[in-house]
Amino acid sequence: MNYLNFDVDAFNHKPADNGDQFSVRVASSPVGEQRLNQADRVKLPLSVRQRVEVLRRRKLSFAELIRLGEELGQALFPPSVRSFLSASLSRLRSDDEGLRIRLRLDTYGLAELPWEYVYLPLPDMPGERRGPEGFLALNRRVSLVRYESQASPLAPLEAVRPLRLVALLASPQSPDYAPLDVEKERQNIAAAVKDVPALRPDFYPDATVDTLLDALVEPAQIFHFSGHGEFKGEMGDRYGSTEGAGAVVLVDEAGRPKPFPAQKLALNLNARGVRLAVLTACEVGQRDAASAWAGVVTALTHAGIPAVVGMQFRVRDRNAIAFSRAFYRALAAGQSIDAAVTDGRFAIFNLGDDDERDWGVPVLYLRAEDGVLFPQEPAASGASLESLRKFVPQMAVKGLDIGAMAESLGASAGEEAPGYRGLRDGGFSKGGTLRPATKGGAPVDKRALREAMMKAFSLDEIEILCSDVQEALAQDGVELQVNLDVIGGDSKGVQVLNLITYLERRGHLGYLEQAVREARPGSV
Repeated sequence: MNYLNFDVDAFNHKPADNGDQFSVRVASSPVGEQRLNQADRVKLPLSVRQRVEVLRRRKLSFAELIRLGEELGQALFPPSVRSFLSASLSRLRSDDEGLRIRLRLDTYGLAELPWEYVYLPLPDMPGERRGPEGFLALNRRVSLVRYESQASPLAPLEAVRPLRLVALLASPQSPDYAPLDVEKERQNIAAAVKDVPALRPDFYPDATVDTLLDALVEPAQIFHFSGHGEFKGEMGDRYGSTEGAGAVVLVDEAGRPKPFPAQKLALNLNARGVRLAVLTACEVGQRDAASAWAGVVTALTHAGIPAVVGMQFRVRDRNAIAFSRAFYRALAAGQSIDAAVTDGRFAIFNLGDDDERDWGVPVLYLRAEDGVLFPQEPAASGASLESLRKFVPQMAVKGLDIGAMAESLGASAGEEAPGYRGLRDGGFSKGGTLRPATKGGAPVDKRALREAMMKAFSLDEIEILCSDVQEALAQDGVELQVNLDVIGGDSKGVQVLNLITYLERRGHLGYLEQAVREARPGSV
């Protein structure tokens, strides 16, 4: 799934005795954005926080869960924001395009609310007939993530292969903690990634503090914790708000519980190369209204890990296992982290009855433009003609007989894939297309391309580059919209990164490289 970003800002939070007030605006979307003075002022009644506490205790019926989701949806998506959302969804061109809704919540009082249960009813759907189809988190075309604003640049998900997955497993021997089937989760993770040659999983059962140190002697790109988590705190000044601290529960040498604070875990993982952290322990996604370091997930986000998945409420053991199995299976198949989380939600949703709420418990914090950790490589043989069309622009094509290759894939000798006119002559002809996305066997240097665009082009000139790329694609029979409105982004740097990612994922990055070369010779 290729996602376009839809950024929602919730800010100027004013808690009151009768509820919450805050402002909402669309900061960036495929169809435009709202200025600060166009933000809507919305209210969230105190009853919402009261129902959240009932939800936390698993006492909310399905109908009541829909009502809670509707109130969250009315606050986060007032009419003006919803119109942007509808227009953006209508811009999705195919089943493999989706919308990534990034929630940028400027106060911890807003971040502690379970926005993953937002419900937007279908138009003209009577209240008595409303079902799970209105929950945004259960819509495969939509990704609902949290974006933590920080005074640091976005960290890339890309890492040197092979990747290493470190999985710490702990089920303390104590009447205060329910026994967990961590061995079953280990088996599921191992089975999900066994066919991924670029990944090496290392499992550490009965994890102690020393085990954590041993596991991180080598850098690790994925950190997984399976066990108990906890959030200990007291009620805050307002109903439904809490102040406290989060921890994962390791074990000591005797197998007894050993809570390990969020701050310490974050410091241990810092600078160890971790790109993704997954914590299937319960309540590690929760934080209080006082500090982002209180919850484990947000502590790891602030430590610079670009993608962190955790649980904001207690989750049943079987649901945590089902989530991990589906999540890693989707990642191994080349799906984005967003899509993998959605698969995990559905694994829980399909297991339970209507009143099961654990599908909304996972929280994803994502500070990366591209959520793909294991991009799929083009098949060496047996590929379809559509695969050829997608991947040929990323290969060195001098001297390549496209007709013969098409015939070997079952296409007629006369069928010419759009986007490849001129290849028979050993390169793209003038007026036919730009150069392919690789030259001489080497891929496009994305970093050099980005730096050149940042230094040598203004935003207006980048828009002209987009127009040139779109025109060149059209000349080759490829209909693709390429403009900054479609790309999205709230700054020049983000827009350039989005543009590069957008074209690379579609196999057309060489068009942009050539446009830059022609506009500024010698820049890349």
